[in-house]
Formats: sequence, C-alpha cells, structure tokens
Amino acid sequence: MTIILHTLIVAPMASLSGAEESKLSAELLHAMRSDAEVRVDIMVQLTSPSEAVQASRDHADAADMSRTERVSCVAESLQSFAAHAQQPVKDLLAQRSGLFSGSEFLWISNSVAVKGAHRELVLALARLDAVKKIDEEQVFPVQ
Repeated sequence: MTIILHTLIVAPMASLSGAEESKLSAELLHAMRSDAEVRVDIMVQLTSPSEAVQASRDHADAADMSRTERVSCVAESLQSFAAHAQQPVKDLLAQRSGLFSGSEFLWISNSVAVKGAHRELVLALARLDAVKKIDEEQVFPVQ
C-alpha cells in the first residue's frame, strides 16, 4: 500500500525535468505531493519585463517626450511585451479549461494568477519555456 501511494503521489512529479521542477516553489511542491487531487491558487511568473521597460525608456528619452508621454510609452511597451510573453499560457489555459476555475493576466508584472489549478495544469505550466516560476498565491489582508 505504501509503495502504491508513494507512486501515485510522487511519480507524476518525476515526469518533470529538474529544471521544470525548480520552477515550482517548495510550498507548492509540498501541497501537490501531499494531495494528488489538490487544487491551488497560483501565481505564474513569466519572463521579466525589465528589458522592455528599459528599451521603452531609452526610446522615450531619445524622442524627448514629456513625462506623461514617457509613462504612456512604458505602459504600452509593458502591455505589448506581456501580451506576447503570456500567449503560451493563454493557449494552454484555453486547452485545459476544466483544470482551473479562473485566471487573471497581469501585464504590469508579466504574471498570471490562476485560481483552483489542478496539479495536472501546474505540471503543464511548468513545462512551458515562457514560465520562470510558479508559487502558491499569497494574499495579504489590508486593514
């Protein structure tokens, strides 16, 4: 019984390479190993938008734009960068809509919040080259 249970819980993780598994936070790995049917709220972090921000700032500086125009230029650059970088995640979520309860795409941080993600979806997300890190969502109440 112990061997069968261990195989059911740990074996699916073995389908991830070391690099893919390293994308998952320790807390998320623990939750997924503890319960094969767990559904978790996660934050999927994609490529950092820092290069896009710097390029748009350089362009704005060279074009001698006003502060308002520079802010608009940076925002548009971030939105464009995120739309392109997040496409593989959007495609995967569209294909596996039964494995989560909701999602929100965040262009300013180039990340995706996914509610109620099944472990199968988390593993599929970890296999995407565009994904850099997956954490359990952390909620901090404001008082």
